Amino acid sequence: MVGKMSGKSYRVRFQRHLDARRSSAPAGPHEGTAPLSPRLLARLRAPVRLRPRVLLAGATAAVLTTLAGPAPSAGAHPFGPPSTAEVSVQGSRLVIAWNTDKLDWVTLGESLGVFDGQKSGGSFEQRLQHSTAVRDYLLEHITVGQGRRPCHGTVLGAMEEFLARGAQVAFDCPAPVVEADVTIGALTDLHPAYRTMLTSEGPAEPQQTLFTSSQPTRHVQFTASGGSVRRTVVVFSAGTVVAALAIGLFVLRRSRRRKAARFGSTRNSGNGIPAMSAAVPAQGPRPEAVTTADTGTGSRSSA
Repeated sequence: MVGKMSGKSYRVRFQRHLDARRSSAPAGPHEGTAPLSPRLLARLRAPVRLRPRVLLAGATAAVLTTLAGPAPSAGAHPFGPPSTAEVSVQGSRLVIAWNTDKLDWVTLGESLGVFDGQKSGGSFEQRLQHSTAVRDYLLEHITVGQGRRPCHGTVLGAMEEFLARGAQVAFDCPAPVVEADVTIGALTDLHPAYRTMLTSEGPAEPQQTLFTSSQPTRHVQFTASGGSVRRTVVVFSAGTVVAALAIGLFVLRRSRRRKAARFGSTRNSGNGIPAMSAAVPAQGPRPEAVTTADTGTGSRSSA
């Protein structure tokens, strides 16, 4: 009871204090406004506490806005991990899968004006995927040469899932690719510290190599192992040589057999007179046998 009386007396004194200040303050635009109660003043002065459900709903809304809204702004950060490129060779075609960090993709799109004037209409991934400027940029900054002849490059497919698998750039060369000059200068025009690490899926020399703004071109040799192009060429050449030797040996043996059959029918006798082969019958009339009697005269009779 004492506590209640003391609280009531405090409110009475506070109200009297507010009435005294109102009476002493000059008239203003807020004259006649009802004074605030102590309970309302206490609520206004109390710290604001957010419930867990409110925090979770706010975080979810922020994530959805980021994914569906305009592309996030980003600055170039070339001092992180280098971009990646995987190279594979099949016959006269060489394929490079180039990929980089998500923010670097956004930086590239901003530099090419992919997001200009597009407040809606898909996420930033879809805008990069459907942009012809991005495709032209990749073909300009990633090239392959065979000797002094360039290989024709094309961007494969619709760049689906390029954030996970990279952009697939194929190069068709004039001859089977045993060695090639690869040039990768993507993003180095935005900042010279950008780099790209190239890795070969099959055996190559070198197996891995780093491309920088000062060294954008590397010579790569694809070694003879695992069904590579060089091994295919070597095996084909060896098979051709073996087949040629076999054909030559067959022709030589057949020629020797013909010569043996031609000259084997005649053999020299002991007196120097050629004897007829038993396999070849004598031609012409049969010879007559001559017998001699003791008297020295002879008569002829047919044998």
